[in-house]
Amino acid sequence: MNVENVNGVIEELMAKAKPVDYSVKLPDAEFDVMNAIWDGEPPLNTSYLMQKIGHRKGWKAPTLISFLVRLEDRGFIASYKNGKERYYIPLAKKDEYICSVTKSFIYQYHNGSFVSAMNSFFKDRSLSEGDIDELLEWLKSRY
Repeated sequence: MNVENVNGVIEELMAKAKPVDYSVKLPDAEFDVMNAIWDGEPPLNTSYLMQKIGHRKGWKAPTLISFLVRLEDRGFIASYKNGKERYYIPLAKKDEYICSVTKSFIYQYHNGSFVSAMNSFFKDRSLSEGDIDELLEWLKSRY
């Protein structure tokens, strides 16, 4: 399949895709697979993903494929077959997923309080002067 055909297939898959439900929190292993997909240059095949994450995690190909099927069922990725190889593209955006999971965590465990979350996170350790300066600059740029 040439580059133009691949791009056409990707565009078609993305056009048919339903909006991603970012309220779904992925299990850790599926998140690891998504990270590998987000870090790669789509379309990515199973062989690439085995090299990128599967071997490092000690997974066999069927294990990785199971995670990929689940991610596709959840609407986080789409796939197409070219010859004997299956290729994957991300439908979910990493920054939107991370934002959603972080907000959910803060609301669930800290009643929506950013200050409570920070207090909990830094309870047993202190912020460096550089961290404090960076946080103050971030706050000033936002408000």
